[in-house]
Amino acid sequence: MRISLHPIARTSKRFIHFKHDPLNIAFFGSGDFSVSSLGKILELQKRCPEKISSVKVITRSLKPSGRYLKTLAELPISEFAKSHDIPILRADTSNEIIDLTQRNNFNLTIAVSYGKLIPAEFLNKCAYGGLNVHPSLLPKYSGSSPIQYALLNDDKTTGVTVQSLHPTKFDHGRIIAQSDELEVKNDDDFDTLSKRLAQEGGQLLSDVIEKGLFLTTSRLPNIYERSLAPKIDKSKSQALWKDYNARQIKRLNDAIGPVYTFINTRTKKKGQFVDEKKRVILSEVTELKDQHNMPQLRHPGDFSLIKEGLCIKCKTGYVVTRKIKLQTRGDESPEKFIGSYHKTVGDAPPLFID
Repeated sequence: MRISLHPIARTSKRFIHFKHDPLNIAFFGSGDFSVSSLGKILELQKRCPEKISSVKVITRSLKPSGRYLKTLAELPISEFAKSHDIPILRADTSNEIIDLTQRNNFNLTIAVSYGKLIPAEFLNKCAYGGLNVHPSLLPKYSGSSPIQYALLNDDKTTGVTVQSLHPTKFDHGRIIAQSDELEVKNDDDFDTLSKRLAQEGGQLLSDVIEKGLFLTTSRLPNIYERSLAPKIDKSKSQALWKDYNARQIKRLNDAIGPVYTFINTRTKKKGQFVDEKKRVILSEVTELKDQHNMPQLRHPGDFSLIKEGLCIKCKTGYVVTRKIKLQTRGDESPEKFIGSYHKTVGDAPPLFID
């Protein structure tokens, strides 16, 4: 991976390494994306113990989940920390975060997919401020959902940025380093793209710390246009057959899937026909490339069983799904869904509706 660094960090073919006191790192994280960065920090600590004195993980308190809310599930970052004997501190509010400075001598904050603004008072008590790994080439896709927007917009490339932590705003810090543009592959979805960006981001963060680039006051120039990537509501995952082409529906599924749609049903209950509109969840959605010997599908939302799966007509083009879940039923293969169609859907035509 080639990394864009400040010109001040280069002297011909050699890198300048800025010196600093041993780091006592407060690492704020939560999900899988943050695990890769923490792993790279621990590798750097083992390789260069003179640079990193200690690392403590700060994450949210355990929340009950599951049936009857009886299960306390650890977050990925705390599971990783436990397995590597890293101390774990819990904080849910700004005041709880600030209180941690009274019992710890942190001098650098690192926040990766933590999801909460680190209070300015906490950052000010860290001699070296804070760093953040963001999965886009800032200032493009500033916000909580940059990976989803890269997929939704069918971008061909994306990347990772290490920035300083701004005391009052998300993603308004000083850009310290950026990766090269990374290809967004045709078969990427949120999980695969997130995993690759997490690895890139972890390595980039490690390089920034190893070279002491967080000590510089200069910033990389903004070569990308600022855009926002706010949180996406799950209601946006509806497949609108009349409005979206096949590529758009595939990327919708990749970004925030599974997608959902609706179907009219007409079934007999207690001797009478009942008409209902039911929700249908579609998983494993791909774009149909080979359109030879296609069935006659005239209207957006029309569907038919083909050897690849359940084929659905879009505004233009076709998608194929390999898993269907009709409201009140479990996941079914396309073959099972079509085989039980008259029993579960009745006399209604094979048509998904918006």
